[in-house]
Parts: sequence; C-alpha cells; structure tokens
Amino acid sequence: MTKSCPNCGKQVPDDAKFCMDCGHSFEAKSSASPLDSILGNGKIFLVIIAIVVIVGLIVIGMTGNNNNTDNAPSDADHVRLTITDISGYDSSGGKKSYTLYTQAIFESVPNDLNGYIIKTTYYGANDTRIGQETEQLDSVYYDSNYDISFAYYTTYKMPKPDHVTVEIIKDGKVIDNYTEKIDTDKIDFLN
Repeated sequence: MTKSCPNCGKQVPDDAKFCMDCGHSFEAKSSASPLDSILGNGKIFLVIIAIVVIVGLIVIGMTGNNNNTDNAPSDADHVRLTITDISGYDSSGGKKSYTLYTQAIFESVPNDLNGYIIKTTYYGANDTRIGQETEQLDSVYYDSNYDISFAYYTTYKMPKPDHVTVEIIKDGKVIDNYTEKIDTDKIDFLN
C-alpha cells in the first residue's frame, strides 16, 4: 500500500518516514524544532544559497566603495574660485529682457579642463529657481588675474534674484560647489 505525500503529492510506501521526492517528514511534528524543519525538509540548500548571496552582496558593496574612493577627484582636479559679483542689466529696445551674470576670480584650475562643466543656477527667495546656465569650463576660463564673467542668463520676466550657486562638475559628478548671496543694489533693473 502507498500513501500520498501532503507536500508534493508523490506516492510513497505506507511505512515511509520521509517523502523520497521532497523530503517531507511523516512523523509527528510536535517535537521538531523550526531548525529541524528547515534542515529536514530539504530547505538547507535555500539557506546556503541565501547566505552565499548575502555574503556576495557585502563583498560587491565593499569592492564598489573602494572603487569609488579610487575614482574620487584629487586636489589637483578641483577648481577653486571666489565669486566676486553678480550683476544684471536690461535691454533698451524692443521686447524688454533681463540678463543676470556672475563674475569670479579663478584661483586654481586643473591643467586639463576636458570633462569639466560649470553649472550656474540663479535662485530667488525661498530657493525658487529662476534659471541656470551650463557651460564647458574651457569655454569660460582663461588665464587671468581679473574677474571672469560667465553664466549670462536672459529672461523676459523680471527676475528677483536672492543667491547664486556655481557647481563644478567633472565626469557627471559635482566636485565643487559655491554659493553667494546677491547684492540686488548692483543690478540695474532692480533699482
């Protein structure tokens, strides 16, 4: 005579203590601990696989972090600048337009400017974004001991600027960030 395994439905002999297909125990479960159930039902392989996957993810995570520090920009990769002024003017004829621009002294720049972006964002009160200009650093920077003007942003709606943020981006990552409060007395169209 045979009986059917309640776990997988396989036919097994009446006197079988375990299912030969799935490992299900036919003995009373009252004395078995949860660990015996996990190990006895053939689920040990799932436990081992789970442990291997977790350890693998930890190793990959640690390796990834080490690679990130290897790719971190060195001091030679940074751009050092001081924002000296944020100014603005309006058009005199035709449809009225308003232009904001930033001036800065570049104190140090890398020898190779390939891959560097300068992103300048003008903000109003409460960090409301007015607009931004994104330029290749090599099209903005030249060797000078004087202020360099850049990030000319023009709009037809009169802006009310509060501050500006200049981000230096290298290969898609922000490596330097400068923020400066705007002195609105220096912007012609606001006076």
